[in-house]
Order: sequence, then C-alpha cells, then structure tokens
Amino acid sequence: MFDSTKNNKVRMITLFGMAVMIVAVAVKAATSSVLAAAAIHIAGLACFFVIEGVEKTPDSESGLSFKRFFSDLKKPGVMPLILLMLVLSPAEMLLSKAVFGRAYIDHVLGRISVPSLDQLPLLLFSQIVSVLGEEIEFRAFFVGKGMKRIPFWPVAVAGAVLFAAVHYAAGPAGIVAWDLGGIFIDAILFAVLYRRTGNCLISFIPHFLNNMIGFFLVPVMFG
Repeated sequence: MFDSTKNNKVRMITLFGMAVMIVAVAVKAATSSVLAAAAIHIAGLACFFVIEGVEKTPDSESGLSFKRFFSDLKKPGVMPLILLMLVLSPAEMLLSKAVFGRAYIDHVLGRISVPSLDQLPLLLFSQIVSVLGEEIEFRAFFVGKGMKRIPFWPVAVAGAVLFAAVHYAAGPAGIVAWDLGGIFIDAILFAVLYRRTGNCLISFIPHFLNNMIGFFLVPVMFG
C-alpha cells in the first residue's frame, strides 16, 4: 500500500511538473515573460528534488550524482558522443556564418545576456549555474523522470522542443528556424547522453563546453 501511494504521488508530481514547464515555456516563447521563465526553472528544479526526496533515491539511481561521475563517464559510447558534440558546435557556427553572415550571430547575441570575456570568472560562474540548472530541469527531471512514465523518444523529443522554445527570440524566419533547429538537435543528443548514463552531470559537460566554445569563437569569427 505504501509503495503504491508513493508511486502515485511521484507520478502526480512528475506529470504536474511537466505540465507546468510546457505551459510556462509556451507563455515565455509568446510573451518573453520573466515570470514564465522563472516558473520553468522553479518547476523543473523543485519537482526533481521533491521526487528524489519522496523516493529516497539512492545515489546509484539519482539523475544528479557526483559520486558516479567518473564511472558514468566511462560507460560505452559516452566519450565518443561528447566528442562528437564538441566537434558539431564549431562546425555549426562556421556553417551559420557561411549561410547567414553577421546577421546570425547578431540574432543569437540578441537573445542571450552573458558577461564579456574580460570578466572570465563571472562568465564561468554564470554558465556553470545556468547550464547545471537546465540539465537538472530538462534532462534529469523532464527526460529522466518523464521516461519512467512515458517512452524515451516521445519524452526526449518533447523535451527538445521545449528546450528549443525556451531559447526562442523573434527575428528573420530563416535565422530563427536555423537557430532553434540547432538547439533542438543539441537537446536530443543531451537526452541520449542522459539515457546512457542516467546522470545529468555527464550531459552538463558538452552543454557547458559548447557554450564556452561559442563565447570564445564569436570574437574570432565575427569580431
């Protein structure tokens, strides 16, 4: 009886959190609402940690495990996938420059706010915090907890659509579609990496490094 009650509670929290994130992402994409953006983060983070607490999730099963970091990193196919993603990031930027020129990077810079490279410690800190938060919300919670209730690919695709929509900014249709398409593909690869390891700290690696590669390449390529 206790296990059944706990399972029902976890299912309700999971579905509620996913629903809140879906609605909040839609509102943010449509209105750029700061409150909607905050709701995405609050729902994803809160529901993940509440579920971990309700389930009393052991470290061996947690979607956020520092103890398993190195053993998860050594799992089959993990390092090749990470390296692939690190190659795709600059390749995508080069192709973006060739197709859209300066207009593409102006669009991207228009939707993000990051410290300049001369404020490197602040840049590193802000990226660690924001990327880790996104990995907990979208991979450890939405995909990780979601795929216990829904098959992996539907929840991975839904999570990737949401992740791309969170980064939506108005602009020329071709550039917007290209920008969101790249983010969608990244999110799918992050989800696959998460499924292989069950640890969002692993998907954090290419996510964080890709962001940093972008920040350093922009002045070189578009300066």
